[in-house]
Amino acid sequence: MVGIEAPDGRGAASHAPDEGPVVVRVRDRDRGTIVRTIPLGTDVAAAEDLQERIRDDLSRYDADTFMQRYAIGTDTRPPVRRAYLGLGSNVGDRTLALQHSVDGLAATGGVAVVAVSSVYETAPVGGPEQPDYLNAVVAIDTDRTPRELLEIAKRLEDEAGRVPGERWGPRLLDVDVLLVGDDEVDEEDLVVPHPRLYERAFVMVPLAELDPMLAPWVPPGEAGVRRSEVQLVVPQTQ
Repeated sequence: MVGIEAPDGRGAASHAPDEGPVVVRVRDRDRGTIVRTIPLGTDVAAAEDLQERIRDDLSRYDADTFMQRYAIGTDTRPPVRRAYLGLGSNVGDRTLALQHSVDGLAATGGVAVVAVSSVYETAPVGGPEQPDYLNAVVAIDTDRTPRELLEIAKRLEDEAGRVPGERWGPRLLDVDVLLVGDDEVDEEDLVVPHPRLYERAFVMVPLAELDPMLAPWVPPGEAGVRRSEVQLVVPQTQ
């Protein structure tokens, strides 16, 4: 995909920002990640011309030829940074579901599990009447993009047997991408930092345990978040 944007990401593929400098960005269609940024100053006409030429080349060349022509490396990765994922389960063997998700993360390429918080038991927020959750937060070091981490999270949920159901309903496993370094994403199906990160005591309490600097508030009495006797294990063979 190719679009005209402001350097800070404003704009869209169909039109340029109203004023100021512009860049032409080429994004991976599947992942949404930026693979090439070409600054054009304030010359919107030049940006529109380049956008059309890139679109023509996308239809004319195969992927390898296009990447070579536009100097897009096939082996470049984002830098390794610390990311945090939230885990939750309130159906079936909750402990097993959480441990399997930690094991699955550790077995994923480009992901190293650094630490796992204590496990907390919390009452469900919203939705129908349902059992209490077990919640935890996992810290990982990764060069995966936020989009790739979302795909990994969905894979782990699928492997746990989760199926689409009522919003805020009971879940075999819930894996949320909370933070990915300093990355910011605002897309229809992915927002990082997580949009409700700072509203949820069951996230703030375990997150503060792993890095107090990331949890600007921890509710008094932990707001019904109760430390459980469950302990998750960080796999030693990564």
